Amino acid sequence: MEKNIEEIVGFLCQQYERLKSSINFVNDDLLAEQRNYFTTKFSKEVLKRMTPEEALENLMNSKNRDSLVYHLEFKNDEDFNTSNFGGIGGGTAGKFTIFHSNKFSQWVKWEGNSQVPISDQAAQERAYEISQNLVKLHHHIENSPHETLEDIREMVRAIEADQELVRFYQYGWVHKYFHLFYPEKVTDFSSTNTFRSLLVKLKHPFVNEISVEEENNTYILDFLYNELVKRIGLTHPNLSKIIYSVFELGSTNYYKVELNKYSVSDLDKMIHSEYFFPPIKLNRDLSDFTSTKELREFTKEIDYREYSATQINSLTIGLKRNDVLLLVDEREAKYVGVLKGEYEFISEEAFQHRVPIVWHKVKDTFEISGKVPKLINRIYPIKDQVNVELAVEKGDTVSSTILPNRKEVKPLKGIMREINSLLMKKKQVILTGAPGTGKSYWALNTVYELVARQNYQNSFVNLQPEEQKQVKNSTQIKVVVMHSNYGYEEFVEGLRPENVNGELVFNVKDGVLKEFANEAILEPDKNYYLILDEINRTDLTKVFGELIYSIENTKRGEYIELSVSKDRFTMPSNLYIIGTMNNADKSVSMIDLALRRRFGFINLETDYELINQVIQENPILVDEEDVVDENMDPESSTRGAEINISDWLLAVNERIIDTLGSEGKDLQIGHSYFLSKGDVISEPAQLVDVIKYEVIPLLEEYTYNNTEQLKRILGRKIFDSSNRLKKDLLTEAKFADLVEALDEQVL
Repeated sequence: MEKNIEEIVGFLCQQYERLKSSINFVNDDLLAEQRNYFTTKFSKEVLKRMTPEEALENLMNSKNRDSLVYHLEFKNDEDFNTSNFGGIGGGTAGKFTIFHSNKFSQWVKWEGNSQVPISDQAAQERAYEISQNLVKLHHHIENSPHETLEDIREMVRAIEADQELVRFYQYGWVHKYFHLFYPEKVTDFSSTNTFRSLLVKLKHPFVNEISVEEENNTYILDFLYNELVKRIGLTHPNLSKIIYSVFELGSTNYYKVELNKYSVSDLDKMIHSEYFFPPIKLNRDLSDFTSTKELREFTKEIDYREYSATQINSLTIGLKRNDVLLLVDEREAKYVGVLKGEYEFISEEAFQHRVPIVWHKVKDTFEISGKVPKLINRIYPIKDQVNVELAVEKGDTVSSTILPNRKEVKPLKGIMREINSLLMKKKQVILTGAPGTGKSYWALNTVYELVARQNYQNSFVNLQPEEQKQVKNSTQIKVVVMHSNYGYEEFVEGLRPENVNGELVFNVKDGVLKEFANEAILEPDKNYYLILDEINRTDLTKVFGELIYSIENTKRGEYIELSVSKDRFTMPSNLYIIGTMNNADKSVSMIDLALRRRFGFINLETDYELINQVIQENPILVDEEDVVDENMDPESSTRGAEINISDWLLAVNERIIDTLGSEGKDLQIGHSYFLSKGDVISEPAQLVDVIKYEVIPLLEEYTYNNTEQLKRILGRKIFDSSNRLKKDLLTEAKFADLVEALDEQVL
């Protein structure tokens, strides 16, 4: 359990390092000055000396800008900024139990949901009671050791033994008041439900040790949260800024949708499709409407009466990414889903209106409060939102438990298996090989396969088209094409010039790896894959810098200090790197030894067998009866011409080694030049183009245009007496002659 606390602390520290350059944190000295100002002005000793008249004016009169309630809710000047110490704004002045009403032009108290006018004397008496209640609470909190959860329970029992304090001490403004005096005991979170939701998001290990009743006691929750604050070492307002930036508390909307709007078969299709299908029969893309008013005019025009424009909007264009839908039967929760995109309209589908979602089967069913939804209703109480979040956390992802019509997922084989095995061992792999051996292909397709298996528990080729699209567009995959000018500044972090108010300033900007690593940290249960294409085209040692240490498998999770920003940074264990390296450009032996031992290397060679699998059934051949071009020379055409690409390519690559020596092993010609959409090229024109525009230029580069070497590799018949290439052979019309010249290599 302690380890779990440290994991949370590590996560929040990482977020601090990530966000500190973009968040306006509160200066610790300023915070201390403002806290001292407040605690001096409204101290226990000051409260003890107050008369009833003074208590009403100096504590409870919000029109008095020097009063306690004004300080707690509104004051914002150089002496005191109340927002630095948590918020209690919103709602009504009734939260203070008494206030001066503009409606009645006198003091009122709240009874139920009504304002009841009271006399000035009654108001003074109540204000004095409040001052003395605060004094009593000072005594309880100040004298509590606050070292264990049982200490807090004992304090709560003592407070609740006093009937005057039972409700009073749980008021949000009272909680904020004591946070200013005892920040090490009382936090800046004054809303119990928001507080509970935060602890659930943090997966605080002590949450399970408190009772249902204690979950609604802010002072109990204070203790759990302060266990983190003590370890992190940040002040409450600065840690709160991080929390609200990371979790965006309150930005997620929660909805309940009634299941009886769906047939059994439609519900089954929906929860297995990874989409939410709004039960709306309108053959129209609703994203065309920019407002509910426009939508209402449209439904009126076509006399559509099934659902109101407001309901339609809530079910479709009103839904946003990360909103949560709860499918309920009456009030009982059955399925919960987190939206992964926004509204889409696909006219040719049976369910035209849809929103991408990940469905979960609710494991521990619960009842949602409020009315049974006629179709869709917002879930407002945060206590219900917490239950929904717990349902997402504990529920079984539908796609991982019930997958009808899914093919069996077979174990990885061949190159994919080798890549994945080495990634698990080293965390980073470089695919090497001659040009055209499929390095980029295998890097990308292996990542697609791994993400598909993790997210859909299925092989990529077995996914539905929309699922394949989601995999390819997944935020878990990032591809970077390296180049000679690529450096540490682009990859990790660097100073970038910006125009600020007419002045040129340099600010630290995160690079690709740092940004991607921070994204991976936020989703530790998902694997992230960074593909560095053409990794050898840059100076890897300079690009990685001090991260040469961090990327090592055994060093993942350890923090280092970055050289530019001085941020603490760690490489998460769920981030994997796949590089591709062209042997023709740089040998593996030229990579820095320290960097080389942190990568696994897989060398890809020309796959002649892959070519043979297709070429035996589909050779490049034009039958004698075919007429390719009526103007073609009948004595020199493609008729009857045939070539086995695999045999010819093998012969050429052997000649490269014979001609160029040991260096020729890295200067082979790969099979991918002869593939088109996964199949071996089968048309004469395709082969002519590959030889003319791919093979010959590559060989000219390998040999530095040495004609004698080119003749030994390609054959002498495609050169004329002046040692120049016979360009007329490199046409479809002369395909038969070209085949004859090329076949010289395999005779």
